[in-house]
Amino acid sequence: MAYCVSSVAFGDGDRGVQVGQSNAPIQTSFYYPPEPVEPTPPPFASIPFRRDPTFVDRGDILDQIGRQCSEPASRVAIVGLGGIGKSQLAIEFAYRFAAHSAEKWVFWVHASTQARVIEGFKSIADKVRLMGRNRPDADVLQLVFDWLCDGRNGKWLLVLDSVDDSDVLVHNTIQVYYAR
Repeated sequence: MAYCVSSVAFGDGDRGVQVGQSNAPIQTSFYYPPEPVEPTPPPFASIPFRRDPTFVDRGDILDQIGRQCSEPASRVAIVGLGGIGKSQLAIEFAYRFAAHSAEKWVFWVHASTQARVIEGFKSIADKVRLMGRNRPDADVLQLVFDWLCDGRNGKWLLVLDSVDDSDVLVHNTIQVYYAR
């Protein structure tokens, strides 16, 4: 025999059910209000650094990166000791990539910690207005991964900057998604 069953909902993310006394199983369902459909903005470059006007062109390296990145589903890693200009190469390449066509996306994620990776992916989700990103149970990494895999979204460049510790890419961050 079930007694007083009432439902309580608070704001956007807090949900609750209050049951006085129950001698039977209780099943609950939470339904989120539909999100308004936001149009996807046109492609843009999100590079958090200004282009260096005194950049010393290392044409051979930038050309090599460009050739590698022209292949479908390619990945390139620029590795080396700190302070030798890896980020400057990535910045210059990102600006050149974006300038080549207005139909390309450029995203920059600081990847020094797992928290910064997640923050960066949330920023991407906000910038491209991914549906479902604001839900309390949203898997933003999966949403962004799915968006990046969808060929209808065009070409894109994703820069993971400051990956000094590869452990930031394990467990529940992007390695899980890019290992597929």
